[in-house]
Amino acid sequence: MFLLKNNVRKEIKFKVFIKDIGKFYSWLLNSPFKKSYENRRVNSLYYDTYNLDFANDNITGLSKRIKIRARWYSKYDQNFLNDFCKDKNFKFEVKRKVNNLSDKVFLLEASCNKEDTFLKRQNFLKKKLNQAISNYSIISKLLLRNIIFVGYKREYYQHYFSPNIRLTIDKDISCLISNKLPNSKKSIISNNYFIVEFKFEYNMEKLVTQLLKNFPFRRIRSSKYLYALSRYYRFSY
Repeated sequence: MFLLKNNVRKEIKFKVFIKDIGKFYSWLLNSPFKKSYENRRVNSLYYDTYNLDFANDNITGLSKRIKIRARWYSKYDQNFLNDFCKDKNFKFEVKRKVNNLSDKVFLLEASCNKEDTFLKRQNFLKKKLNQAISNYSIISKLLLRNIIFVGYKREYYQHYFSPNIRLTIDKDISCLISNKLPNSKKSIISNNYFIVEFKFEYNMEKLVTQLLKNFPFRRIRSSKYLYALSRYYRFSY
């Protein structure tokens, strides 16, 4: 499960505060990046063990770690979780990480009836996930549960000459613990900043390093899953 071979890439993340939004877009306008996809909202339901082993592996910096989630997409201006119980396709994936390299394993895609309630839909997705991971011996014996919803608005760009170098901008990051109703008050994670992420094949690191030589923002270690958990559990991130 940890032999990375599916489009292995590196990810570098930066935190940009809203007060610096003009400085960032000025850099972007003068950079070799162009718009690559329409803006949209990205939504995820994260799964973990009952002891939150995936989260703890990340916090302690374990070299080999995974995240499991169901993901779906909405219109950019759609309110967070408003369409979870509508007719949607959900993609299950495992994000694997070994040190600074990562890839994704697609598990399956599932559709739900739009008549499903919020709870029934979560139970249906969990059942589908358990069926999917039964094919992977390392994780098939794990007892997983729904943990937390995370959603954000994303903008997409790619390098004009090297399209395998991509840039994303994630704004308005919100979360909701999975045992709450969808109309419950959501927790806002990024009310005064957004996350800029560069994604590229690991053999292009020198080019990216040169590209970021004058990038005027601070590199960070960032996990939206941990940001979200920190809103409901007693730890800081």
